[in-house]
Parts: sequence; C-alpha cells; structure tokens
Amino acid sequence: MKIGILTLPLQDNYGGLLQNFALQKALLQMGHDVTTIDYMKTPIPPLWRYIKSWIKTILLLCIGKRRKFIKYTHVGTRNPQNEKFVSLHINKTKTYFTYNTEILKQNEIDTIIVGSDQVWRPKYNYRIENAFLDFCKDQSNLKRIAYAASFGVDEWEFTAWQTKKCAMLAKKFDAISVREESGKALCNKYLEIEATTVLDPTLLLSKETYCELCKNVPIKKEKFLAAYVLDKNEATYKECESIAKESNLTLKFFEADTKASLSVPEWLSMFRDASYVVTDSFHGTVFSIIFGKKFKCLYNKSRGSARFESLLKIYESGRLDEMREFSLNWLKKVLEK
Repeated sequence: MKIGILTLPLQDNYGGLLQNFALQKALLQMGHDVTTIDYMKTPIPPLWRYIKSWIKTILLLCIGKRRKFIKYTHVGTRNPQNEKFVSLHINKTKTYFTYNTEILKQNEIDTIIVGSDQVWRPKYNYRIENAFLDFCKDQSNLKRIAYAASFGVDEWEFTAWQTKKCAMLAKKFDAISVREESGKALCNKYLEIEATTVLDPTLLLSKETYCELCKNVPIKKEKFLAAYVLDKNEATYKECESIAKESNLTLKFFEADTKASLSVPEWLSMFRDASYVVTDSFHGTVFSIIFGKKFKCLYNKSRGSARFESLLKIYESGRLDEMREFSLNWLKKVLEK
C-alpha cells in the first residue's frame, strides 16, 4: 500500500513538522510505504486575498480600530535548519503549489491520510476543501482516511459554502478520526458524519524516539524554566518570571515560527533539559508531557483552547497509554479494511 500524507505545509512550525514525522514513522513501523505530499502555499498568494484584507483594515480604521496591512510574505520555502530536518527524516514528494490528481499518479498513491494538526481549520487552510480531498473526487479506488484531523476550536468556522462542499466530500472518506472530543460533535452536527477521537501523532511514539533525534545536542546542566510562548505579552512575561523565581530557576524564552532560531533537535532538547515549562503551544504541552516535565499551560482562545482541554483531560485521567494503544489499533484496522 502506498500512502500519501496530506497535512499543513511543512515550513517553520516545530509541532507541524514533528506531527508529520511521527505519523509517517508510525505508518512505516506498520510496514507501509509512506510519503508526505510536500505542498507549499503559492509563492504569490491570490491578489483577491490582499484586496479583501486591505478593505477590512481600512473599514476597521474608520471605526477607530487599528491593525497592520497584510504584506507579501516569503512563502514556498523552509528555513535551512528545517529543510535539513525534512530532508533527513521525512519521505516526501517533490514540492507542489496546487493539489491535483497528477500528484496521485506521479507518486502512485492509492491511500491518502489527511492529518494531523489544525488541517481542518479554515483560518490556517484557506482552501479548506483541499483538506477534504476535493481534487480526488473522480478517484473511485482511492482510500480516504482522516487521522487526528483538528478543527482547533469547538466552534464552527466554515462558511455556508464550505460547510456544504466539505460535508459532501467528508462522506466519501472510508474512516475519519479527529484529535479533540469537540471535533466529534462538529463532524456530527455540520458534516453529518461519525468520527472517532484519537491521539495527536506525536503521542504515538516513545520518549526514546525523540531523545534519539536530539542525542547530538549537548545536555544543558543549568536548571532552567523554558518559556515557549507563542503570543507574548506583559502578563505572560510576568507569569513566567514569577514561576521561575518561585522555583529558583533561570528563565529562558524560546521563539517560534518565523522568529525561531533553533533546529528541530535543539527545540526537542529544550523540553528534554528543562526543569519546568510554561507554554501556550499545543505541541509545547505535548512534549512537556512526553518528556515528563512539570509544566503550566496557558490557554490561547484565538489559537484554539479545545485542543488543550481534550489533551489535558486524557493526560490528567491517566488514560494516555490506553489511548495510545487505541489510536494505533484504530489506524491499523482502517488501513487493513
């Protein structure tokens, strides 16, 4: 079986890269031939997106609300450190800037797994119908599976058109699993399908697997609090400073996304070596759990708090090992059908 993984673009998001690595590794361990579709956003996004954003910004200014005008960004590339990780650890296709059936033919893909991460959130995937495999509509022999697909939030963010289109496409899937409990309810109510809750792919692998990835990064002897906060403000700074002082730890802040300077192994070593972690990142929370660290999770509603609530409910109930076994068995069974 040749499996193609469809996920968010593999660019500068540590969690995004590692969830893809983990899903691919889990599938390889099951004996499958796996490749990730290396989709990148178009180098020059559609002009209508900029016009729409500019109009909204101007209207907001008219009522006294300020926000930055959208700018052309460098997309379609990975920074050198992440490019190195992808080339070493992820089997991928050539880079594509649009989804089409030629991808299936060129890579001899007979099964597509959509997931994980917030691949079903329009905010992060403006052509959301791609994540429901609209470009595969005429491929009757293609097996379609969603593994730990996430809406990120517990509210429905699709437009009426997107809802109608994606509901039709979702019904063509052979099996669907989501990452959050709230995702099951959204699938049922808006897509009119049944879904199963499974773990994020990063939680399918052992701590030892991630230690192997960062084994060449020297262990930090200094006791420190790792603050991996995506949306920094004065309140979060003060909270991190307070916890570090109470715990008698050196405070170290770590950057994410386009500001990130660490390689993926260096990022993993941050969790490996920290005495305490404060984070508002979903995967920051995941790796705090994997490395057995004391941590504090700062909810960020705009980024999606439902993800944290579902994960922490499983973790705090002591059902993580049970859910890991369930998730792996679910994946094995749907691939064997």
